Amino acid sequence: MAKKKAKNKFDDDPVSNQVIGLFGNIVEQGDKVLKDLEDFKTIGLSPALDLALGGGIREGSVVVMTGDPKTGKTTTSLYFAAKAQAAGKNIHYFNTEGRLTKENFKGIKGLDVEKIKIIQATEEKPVVSAEDFLNSLEFYIKNSSDFVAIVDSASNMVPQDELDGLIRGGVRAQLPKLLSMFFKRISGDVARTKAILIFITHNIANTGGSRWSPSKVADCGNMLQYQAGTNMVITHRGKWEETDDSGNDVGQIANWVVKTSAAGGKPNSSATSYIRYGVGIDELRELTEIANELTFIKQAGAWYTVITAIENRTDPAIKAVLEKYEVDPDKLEDVEKFFKFQGMAKLNDFLSKETTIADFIYEQIRTIL
Repeated sequence: MAKKKAKNKFDDDPVSNQVIGLFGNIVEQGDKVLKDLEDFKTIGLSPALDLALGGGIREGSVVVMTGDPKTGKTTTSLYFAAKAQAAGKNIHYFNTEGRLTKENFKGIKGLDVEKIKIIQATEEKPVVSAEDFLNSLEFYIKNSSDFVAIVDSASNMVPQDELDGLIRGGVRAQLPKLLSMFFKRISGDVARTKAILIFITHNIANTGGSRWSPSKVADCGNMLQYQAGTNMVITHRGKWEETDDSGNDVGQIANWVVKTSAAGGKPNSSATSYIRYGVGIDELRELTEIANELTFIKQAGAWYTVITAIENRTDPAIKAVLEKYEVDPDKLEDVEKFFKFQGMAKLNDFLSKETTIADFIYEQIRTIL
């Protein structure tokens, strides 16, 4: 029986058909590629970070989170892991530093620890080289669906050449070269499988010598930075001046600069993220801070008034909450009293219970920004 002739893919482009015949199906029409890109989902992280990122972290992208030690990188990545799980993603945590604590897991709201795979040194394999970490990560990317990886940290992976023998000087650093090879090998696979890769890196002193250069730069080489569709940097850690009933600090502030974002955020956007101990990112605190800056919530001393809810009291979402508490939307004085709170804690407690109002405020903010 005669072999059936393959149908040409492009009726008006015989050269592309010949290329496909010689090298395989490597040619696509531009509108198809655009449609595929538009089908990528974006998973939200937190109000402040989402606004800076252009909606959150997009499928099919590499994310780099850089900063000094103890500034909130691990907490932020695990908080995203909880959001990704809720979106049906499978989380794989590459514990290259071996410093995971129970607080890392228990202190993240909504994180399902039973559904996370941890790739790390074990009793059977007490030492894991950078090559093993990267090769296993490549295998996951090429063969998994709904895959999310957190590499914490890329900085701490050690190539086999540096593991062999005794500790010694004069060994040329191989990690940047290995990362360069890794990204070249998986360059098309991340988008093809819609994977999300988060690489945590550390700041190191910039010894370039130019007085105009920044004092600190991210380690692990340039290829990691070039490959990152989303590049997030914690510039400094802030003080969260709030205490719990025992007088202890409730968390810390991470000040971010989003250099680039695959989701479409404006380059070099800044964000202030509130990290609450035992929770992760305090989304309501972020939301109320942004709303206060934009006067959707008005502060007068210790009192906070949700102005946007008062002004939109006839909106079905706002009206339903007012009627739930038997407040007449037509009585302005009663509505103003209802949406006035003494202290940020009482405001946040209300918004945590009435998420409809919190969602309404967030949508108002998104509309403006």
